[in-house]
Amino acid sequence: MKAKKLPSGNFRVQVVAGYDENGKRIVKSFTDSEEWRAIKRATDYLADIKNVVSSDVTLATAMERYIKSRKNVIEETTVRNYNQILKHRFKSIMNVKICDLQPIQIQQSINADAKEASAKTLKNAYGLLKSVLKMYDYDKNLSSIRLPKLRKKVKELPSFETLFAIVKGTSVELAVLLAAWLSLRIGEVVALKFEDINTDRKTIRIHRTIIQTEEGLKEREGCKTANSTRELEIPDYVFELIQEIPHESDTDFLFSMTRKALYSRFKRLMKKNNIDITFHDLRHLNASVMLMLGIPDKYAMERGGWSTDCILKSVYQQTFSSERKKVDKIIDGYFNGIIKESENAESA
Repeated sequence: MKAKKLPSGNFRVQVVAGYDENGKRIVKSFTDSEEWRAIKRATDYLADIKNVVSSDVTLATAMERYIKSRKNVIEETTVRNYNQILKHRFKSIMNVKICDLQPIQIQQSINADAKEASAKTLKNAYGLLKSVLKMYDYDKNLSSIRLPKLRKKVKELPSFETLFAIVKGTSVELAVLLAAWLSLRIGEVVALKFEDINTDRKTIRIHRTIIQTEEGLKEREGCKTANSTRELEIPDYVFELIQEIPHESDTDFLFSMTRKALYSRFKRLMKKNNIDITFHDLRHLNASVMLMLGIPDKYAMERGGWSTDCILKSVYQQTFSSERKKVDKIIDGYFNGIIKESENAESA
């Protein structure tokens, strides 16, 4: 280890402290007026780092340290999800030391978790596991590890006409319209305040959300993604519903009910009418309506706050059974026409 003498007369030692998520080196610098002290500080730091990332610790300890090391630089919802993984996944290998952990043990643990966890949950859990192992320089080949296949669920969405008839006049009407018409997430809906409504321009600004953290519900400035912060025109019908809500201050929330209460009321109402959808499915409904109406992806993404058209198309856009039947008739008519013409030619 060498120290470089700076123009100021001090000595500087630089060491590689690790690598970021993009593979770029993280460099730490130690400067002192004495060369030996700069070298000692760097040496002590590397010794501490080596102790922290020693593979002679259990997976549980390694995962705990990994989560704590990122607690203040990732979303609080992500921290909560990580801790859920730590608590509920990979139970059979949590007490195994990193240095002793074998790929077959990881596969067996995934196989056990697959009995109760979804493919998406296991994908996220395995992603965290790989990041932890990378931090601890785990050098065994994991290419043989297999996860359950992600299978796209095709859910039958009700038409907006059906949905509106059910929620009209209920306590969840406005919330449902904000989600199904303006494509707001449930956290964005319950976070709305009267100050977010521009009554002159009849617009609504979505820039805040209510999230679930380790400490409970929390109001957060900013939405799920950068593109989720947006301003939308308010339809007249929705604007009138907002105007009818009594309030004392612009800082009052539009909805007095909590996120959980809103979701529960919505689910009870849907169950009563034999409709099996979640509140988040209303965003799917909105995306599908825009697809049916031929709205360009660029504007659909801006309106719904989607980061990419890939997510919009692969996850949210679905087709309605009534529209599918129309399309089926058009396609069937085309092929039936050809067959009929062939039959007529043969009989001629």
